[in-house]
Amino acid sequence: MLTSEKNKISYLHFIMSVLVILIHSINNESRFERFFSIDNSIGQFAVPLFFIISGFLFFRNIKSMNDAKLKLRKRVYTLLIPYLLWNLIYYMIHLLLKPGSGISLGEMIDAAFTYRYNPAFWFMYQLILLSIISPIMYYVVNNFFVRTIKNYRKIIMTIALCLIAELAVVLGKDIAYINEDAFIYYTFGMLLSILYNDGKIFLVSKKNIIKFLIAFAITFALNRYIFHLLLNGFDCYNVFTATIIIVRLIGAMVIFYLVDLFFRYRNVPEFMTQTFFLYAIHYMIVKAMIIFTKYFMYKFVPVGIVINGVDLYTIIECIVFAISPVVCIIINYYLSRFLMKKFTKQYNILVGNRR
Repeated sequence: MLTSEKNKISYLHFIMSVLVILIHSINNESRFERFFSIDNSIGQFAVPLFFIISGFLFFRNIKSMNDAKLKLRKRVYTLLIPYLLWNLIYYMIHLLLKPGSGISLGEMIDAAFTYRYNPAFWFMYQLILLSIISPIMYYVVNNFFVRTIKNYRKIIMTIALCLIAELAVVLGKDIAYINEDAFIYYTFGMLLSILYNDGKIFLVSKKNIIKFLIAFAITFALNRYIFHLLLNGFDCYNVFTATIIIVRLIGAMVIFYLVDLFFRYRNVPEFMTQTFFLYAIHYMIVKAMIIFTKYFMYKFVPVGIVINGVDLYTIIECIVFAISPVVCIIINYYLSRFLMKKFTKQYNILVGNRR
């Protein structure tokens, strides 16, 4: 990839990480949650874009089954090992906070493999599963059709995989272990990689913004129409869910190209390069902030104070919500630098040798 394209991926990872922090910073029991949720607005495009980029990066420059297998081996160090270690770290934190629970080998194994105490890592869990089946996806895409349409079979089969998963959602069929939404986003990333490898698209381009904006407007209107039918008693919940997936996919691509209007990608600030560590530690930080905020409010702030028609508790929660990404980024920046300097080998293992 060109330097500008690599830098764009770093920018997007950072922007999406901030959105994920905001999603996890909302206290579901708060007054704040009842009138605003980032998860119901632009935040819902963050995870789909993560999966799209992950699918793109896995299949970029793959030319043979051996290439796919080699990338899968690398994912052991970049995904699997960090996933297991961070889950165990969260399990140890759980034991420290609840010392009476005791250590259980079965619970430890469960925590390591199923992100029991680290719910934010459901994304990595799905990404690991998708990586495992990626060589199979590559084989299907490259060998299903006959030679008469060889030039287009990769594109056709990748789109077909997306449509099959989308049809499963429409029919209410659940794919074991694999999240159908994640599969569609990841496979769409595979489609982008095929087009990119063939020189048909560019990662940095202002020409695609209008196309995806139009597509988003159409799919969003369709989604609203089906939602209207659902409210009026029509049995179309699965169809409605399927249209949400499409809206999120197209919306993610709008963000993917919309950022080109605001950034030149000449360089990447250091604090934007530590997104994996930020992803790994942000959940414990925002949950600690929520717990501390609740303790502070109920201990020191009288109930019933209203400022300009807004409850003071809500104002405090809004402030904590707004500053949560800043707090996480600052802690992440200095903690990452400290660990890189003092515990370089251990830090590299925890972040999958990312730099």
